[in-house]
Amino acid sequence: MRVLIILFLLLLNSQTIIALEHSVTDRHGNEISIDINQATGDMVMIWLLDHDEPRPLFDSLLQQLTDSGIEIWRVDLLESYFLPRSSENVRTLDGEGVAAVIQAAHSKTTKKILLASYDRMPLPLLRGVNRWQSTRKASRLLGAILFYPNLFGAAPMAGEIPELDPILNVTNLPLVIYQPELGSQRWRLKQMVTALWQAGSPTYVYLVPKARDWFIMGEGEPDEQEAKMVARIPGQLPSLARLLDSHPKSATQTPLQPTRIPTGNLYTLTAVDQLKPAPPLRLADSHDIYLDIEGLDNRVRLVNFWATWCPPCVEEIPSLNRLQAHYKNQDVSIVSVDFRESAEEIEAFLEERPVDFPVLMDRNGLTSLAWRVFSFPSSFIIDRHGRIRYTANRAINWDSKEVIEVLDGLLAEP
Repeated sequence: MRVLIILFLLLLNSQTIIALEHSVTDRHGNEISIDINQATGDMVMIWLLDHDEPRPLFDSLLQQLTDSGIEIWRVDLLESYFLPRSSENVRTLDGEGVAAVIQAAHSKTTKKILLASYDRMPLPLLRGVNRWQSTRKASRLLGAILFYPNLFGAAPMAGEIPELDPILNVTNLPLVIYQPELGSQRWRLKQMVTALWQAGSPTYVYLVPKARDWFIMGEGEPDEQEAKMVARIPGQLPSLARLLDSHPKSATQTPLQPTRIPTGNLYTLTAVDQLKPAPPLRLADSHDIYLDIEGLDNRVRLVNFWATWCPPCVEEIPSLNRLQAHYKNQDVSIVSVDFRESAEEIEAFLEERPVDFPVLMDRNGLTSLAWRVFSFPSSFIIDRHGRIRYTANRAINWDSKEVIEVLDGLLAEP
């Protein structure tokens, strides 16, 4: 009986209330589902999600936020729209569903409203805010927290400069960006923030030390460092909310022109239009042995940028091994460049999976930036004269007939 009384008191004192379900309809007539964890505080935090698999670390974060008094709304737009889960489907959402959810938060609560999303979802978040702002009369919207945002348009061909999405040019919402120190867009952060500030969006950055993209998700056994960083977020949010709230909300807003959001392509092996020399590449492997691809002159070279945490990158390693074997004792060299991992991580990976070509380490990510690597894997084929001739920004079957015909053709050139 005493145990039951204690349990009752714990439940009575908890901020968390049983989750509720709600739905709204966007301007196109689509029904958007919302899962609500009510709480007694004065703020509602709308999380726009793009994952459906269990993520214990993330779920724990949301529960801690609810227990701290923040009401949580979970919105899965891909599920509501019956769309397959892909980065491209997230990137091209028009934001109408987000606008409908923001309006519902104003209609159904009197609380201050904070938006949150991650990776590619900040793009439809910002589009939705822009659409909602064009019709609002009063606002309790504080701003948004963006975790490792990728605010660029469609993925370019490997080696081309990525372009910022046009929504950044008309965004005036106060923002806080949680940028992982080891994240894939770390060195492009200044470009994103500059565009936002120029558009009138007060944007702040918190650089998360020693963390990678998706650090709030904790897939599998959570990394100790990432779990430590996630545990700090509930304590940081109240001061961040006050910071966002301190900024006057613009009375005017520039609407995004209603143009169709261009779809992107994943490029298999593609010939470049203009021949140009490959950037310098001199890096060490996990044993501190340096390799400079300029020392591979008069050879055809395949340079592959990858990371052990990238499943498509790992999937193409066997075909790269077979390609290496196919060109044994011929003038073809395969070199891979790992993105921002430690020697210990590389060594542990190589103990489990054989890699039959050099694995160089881009410890600070600046070599990948110089090669204009936007997504992983990205690969470049370089001719005997050091010019980039073909690129790929996706995993492919490297010992296919198509690839071998390309390499044979380059080998036959003088």
